[in-house]
Parts: sequence; structure tokens; C-alpha cells
Amino acid sequence: MTELVSKRKKYVREMTPTWWQKSPFYRFYMLREATALPTVWFCLVLLYAVCCLGSENGFVENFIPFVQNPIVVILNLISLAGLLLHAYTLFNMTGEVMAGTTGLKAEVIRKALQIAFGVVSILALILALI
Repeated sequence: MTELVSKRKKYVREMTPTWWQKSPFYRFYMLREATALPTVWFCLVLLYAVCCLGSENGFVENFIPFVQNPIVVILNLISLAGLLLHAYTLFNMTGEVMAGTTGLKAEVIRKALQIAFGVVSILALILALI
């Protein structure tokens, strides 16, 4: 049996490592996806806090001085900024998606989610200060 072989060259689309830098949409997308890295940092700090709670006086002797380190404070602020960016973009996307299924305007859903986020954040701060 004979095989039919094409003499044409296959089209292979060139994909450079910097493909995402050409479009503002993709740059912002990559920034949003990069917010996973500060989240990993925050999870590791939280895990360290739980481990320190398991030992006697470990929280006071180990964790609190660790969290007071200026480098850790800066990393935690970067983590907070990443969380806020991620939450903002999540609320925007959720408003667009839910608008099609609920019949409400996307702006109403977006504002309701942002207000709920603000209220829960304020309540958490009040409870933390009590």
C-alpha cells in the first residue's frame, strides 16, 4: 500500500517567549496570574504560625519576631496588594458572567460584591482589634 505524502511544508506558528508582552490585555492577564506567588508566601507564613502555635511559647518567641522583620512586612504588603488586585478582577469577571444568567446588570453585581467585600473586611478588622 502506498502512502500519500504532501510536499508542502507544515505551517508552524512562531511563538516567542515574550508573546504576552505585545498586548496590554495579556500583560494584565499575566500580572493577575502572578498574584498566585504572593498567595503562596502568605500560605507559608500562615503555616509557620500554626507550627509555632504547636510549641510552648513558640508563637511569642519565634513567630512574632519573624512577622516584625521589615522584609516580611514588605512581602506581606505585596501579598495584600496581590490579593486586592485579584479580588477586584474577580468581582469584575463575576459581574459579567452573572449578568447573563441572573438578568441583573453587571455593574449592580460588581458593586454589590465590592460592598460585601468592604463590609466583611471592616468587620474582620473590628473583630481583630477587640
